[in-house]
Amino acid sequence: MDQVHALLRLSDKDLEVVRVRKQLEELPEKTAILQLRKRVKEIEVLRAKAQAYVDEAARVVHRHEDEIAELECKIEAEQTKITEGKGMSPKEIHDMSRELDALIRRKDKIEMTTMAVMQKLEDGKAQTAQIDGALSKAATKEQTLIAAYQQKGTELQKDIARMDAERAALAAVLKPELLVNYEDARAAKHGIGVGILKGNMCSVCRVELPAGAVSTLVTGPEIGKCPYCHRLIITRGVDE
Repeated sequence: MDQVHALLRLSDKDLEVVRVRKQLEELPEKTAILQLRKRVKEIEVLRAKAQAYVDEAARVVHRHEDEIAELECKIEAEQTKITEGKGMSPKEIHDMSRELDALIRRKDKIEMTTMAVMQKLEDGKAQTAQIDGALSKAATKEQTLIAAYQQKGTELQKDIARMDAERAALAAVLKPELLVNYEDARAAKHGIGVGILKGNMCSVCRVELPAGAVSTLVTGPEIGKCPYCHRLIITRGVDE
């Protein structure tokens, strides 16, 4: 294979690799996975807030239950004192009765508050369970997307590996200096390192070259350099 055709085939192969790599990078499953993971993070923030709400409500209920238990002990003690009534004046019994009533009112008030908090606790648990369900569904969906991405990605990676091997074989045909010039041009020009002289125009940059520049290219080596875009340019030998 001559240098011209090896260079053109190498350029075509490089563009093909770029296209397939771009296809791999832009697989819809990958985009869906990234979007899903972003949404999961948002849901996890809600989950943390819901759990904090549940934990706080549980602490309040526990604290109230302890206070109710303490009040019940005090109420029982006061009732026992009043029932026995030994050695106490009517005023003392009256005062103790008032204290007992206050303890009972306090206990009733805390019990009502506790019931309201317990309802909030149950609501919080229900919300947390709902969020957990959403996270579970998201995890299942992610696994499905990952499986599909891996399946498609594996095939594309096989194609890339095959094309990389073909590219290496083509690159080995080129003279070292020509290969270096091509790689430099490709790196500087967004992946396209070689064009073809078509009439008085470079096939890549599409700039009409002056007659003198065209004459210099045509009478020079079959692989020159575009004076405008500085890519390699093939001046002849393509049709053959």
